[in-house]
Amino acid sequence: MEDPEIKWLLKTVDYPKENPGFTTRLSQTFFYTDDELVTKIVNPSTSDSLLKMNYWPDKIALSRLTKASSTTTYDSLILKLNDKMQAVYALHVTYRQQEGKEKTKSNDDSTTYVYDAAGYLIQFDRYSYTGDNSSLSHTETHTIVDGNITEINITEINTSGHTSYKYTYTYDDKEHAIPAEYCYEMPLNVSGLSGCWLFPNMPFLSEYFGKRNKNNVIHMTGERIINGAITPYGDISYKYTFDENNLVTQVEMSGISRSETRFENFITSFSYYKKEIYW
Repeated sequence: MEDPEIKWLLKTVDYPKENPGFTTRLSQTFFYTDDELVTKIVNPSTSDSLLKMNYWPDKIALSRLTKASSTTTYDSLILKLNDKMQAVYALHVTYRQQEGKEKTKSNDDSTTYVYDAAGYLIQFDRYSYTGDNSSLSHTETHTIVDGNITEINITEINTSGHTSYKYTYTYDDKEHAIPAEYCYEMPLNVSGLSGCWLFPNMPFLSEYFGKRNKNNVIHMTGERIINGAITPYGDISYKYTFDENNLVTQVEMSGISRSETRFENFITSFSYYKKEIYW
């Protein structure tokens, strides 16, 4: 019998318990079908916080039910895909139900996506209310240089005005390690808009957001701009560790978080399922 083909599927993403000032992300464990599609993701935070996925040729549906005290929250997210398997818009709805009462809708937001001719995601816009173009609450643009996102500009809009953010990235010359997208302040992991369920899940869904970066981020600097005043918003270095199979097993971060807290040895770690395929 010939030797099997070996595939490695991401099993866990683990973040440290201590958080020096990032928008909180939760450690995750992934479960797959025999066809290597993720069917559910679990995290240790809330009872019954199970994320389930269903797939169709032109869309992906995600659903979640969480319970906290006497309140049950129902989330659903539909990602519409074009013929290039790129997300073109997302629809998100949240219902909450207190014990003994009827469900009430608490979120009904949507996001649209734009790609350049090479297939890279260059802009997305989030609307607080689906179908209401005046409810634009978040717009984000990407600058692509040599196959990598080198700059992200974000504008968040609310009743008190606009707040802008600028993230600048530098890269190594090595092949992009996809699991590292889950690390804090990576290009698809900088947004934490309250009430938007899509943004925290963007690393998991990154294969549907156009071409990925070619290389690995080794440094990020951030700025926040309010009424023309610029303040620092993070300065972080990333160091990668790979195993004998060239799988990234951890990324060590050090620097200054967006809350201006200095930190070092902040490690996001990864584990994998080994799948043997016999032909």
